[in-house]
Amino acid sequence: MKTVEELVSGWTPEEKEEFKDLIQECREREKKLIQSSRACKESLIQLTESLISLVSGSDEIRKRTGRLADDLFGMYLQLYRSRIPPS
Repeated sequence: MKTVEELVSGWTPEEKEEFKDLIQECREREKKLIQSSRACKESLIQLTESLISLVSGSDEIRKRTGRLADDLFGMYLQLYRSRIPPS
């Protein structure tokens, strides 16, 4: 995408004078667009980092839940065996 400066560089001085207000407005909008793009990229980076942290945390929860389920099942088996009378 061409910048405002690149676009108007090929214009004649008369064209530049005729459209100077429009050119100035476009320069201001271009500056705001660049700032917004930078802010958007920074936000996207932060969002990505947060999502990575969330996935990592979720994986840790999954692992711990699996270990807890195994431990509970082990306790259940011990209790079940201790209540069964010997044959």
